[in-house]
Amino acid sequence: MSLTLTKLPLPLPPPLQTSPRGTPFERAVWCLTYQIPAGSFSTYALLAAHLRSSPRAVGNALRRNPFAPEIPCHRVVATGGSLGGFKGKIARRDGEGITLVEKRALLRKEGVKFDAAGAKVLGTPFRGFL
Repeated sequence: MSLTLTKLPLPLPPPLQTSPRGTPFERAVWCLTYQIPAGSFSTYALLAAHLRSSPRAVGNALRRNPFAPEIPCHRVVATGGSLGGFKGKIARRDGEGITLVEKRALLRKEGVKFDAAGAKVLGTPFRGFL
């Protein structure tokens, strides 16, 4: 079973092979997210550009990801390196929230580096999507 994005059929990640969950767009987002290697990150905008969609639509699809952490939505951050949202929540006005603490911890555990304040990821976003 595969999902066709543009002209390329992509192999489905294991959780999607046996589950009918998600709209075709959500499944496409989840397939791309599955390609981001541990220790790397990408952005909502890069996924959106690949899918010819919008970063907000990508974020909404990730918010509905029932397969985390196997489909690692924590590896997707906002353009500029801020964490964005996690588990359907966005940062409070002060830029923090308990779910963002969890997202930061997951990324750090995988080896993603942060600035001195721990507010933004450092490095080049993954863009090697099939």
